[in-house]
Amino acid sequence: MIKKTEGIVLRTLKHRDSNLITTVYTKEFGVRSFMLKGYRSGRGRNKHSYFQPLSIIDLVFMHREHRSLQTVTESKCSYLLQTVQTTPVKLSLGLAIVEIFSDTVKEEEPNPEMYGHLYDTIIKLDQTDRRLVHIFIYFVLRLGRYLGFGINDQSQNSQYVHFDYKKGSFFSSDYQKEPISHLLRRFYYSDLHSCGDITFDNDQKRNLIKTVFSYYQEHIEGFRYPQTLKVFAEVFG
Repeated sequence: MIKKTEGIVLRTLKHRDSNLITTVYTKEFGVRSFMLKGYRSGRGRNKHSYFQPLSIIDLVFMHREHRSLQTVTESKCSYLLQTVQTTPVKLSLGLAIVEIFSDTVKEEEPNPEMYGHLYDTIIKLDQTDRRLVHIFIYFVLRLGRYLGFGINDQSQNSQYVHFDYKKGSFFSSDYQKEPISHLLRRFYYSDLHSCGDITFDNDQKRNLIKTVFSYYQEHIEGFRYPQTLKVFAEVFG
């Protein structure tokens, strides 16, 4: 049966001499893997030229039940990215986003809100030239909601808060010097547009990311620090 869908490319690998295997988060079918046959031929390259990670594409494929690989028959660009795949800092953060997404999202079923979250984040990263790490932190923090361990705010709007990453909650605190907890709560109440208004220094940035990843490691068994972000940290600090 022929199916059509929009999707976001998570990873693509060479297979044998002329084929590719690509993993795509599709709008209608969740995470799916596809075979692209004859990719290295001139004709195949023209048909399937948008399979770099982060690409947003339209797919036509032959759907066969109980097969792990579906065969793509037609593909085209759905949204032409301008900068995220060519700008080193954007690419490093974008690859870290799809690496985290690939490692945590496995469902072969649609989730429109989670798809929209990934889609909107990639577009924002592509269109923005400032405070890019804010987009990354916002994405990872918000993704937890769709994975079933969203943060709860039990601080009752207290001026001072403490974030307990093991419980995934903000609590009222009598101790005012917890800047990371306060920053995280600001991200919690922000969106993709307003998160760029949050200010922090390099030490706080590292502690923010460390705290968010500790939160993930507590709630997802085997969660690991993304390799692409390690490269980003080594190169850009």
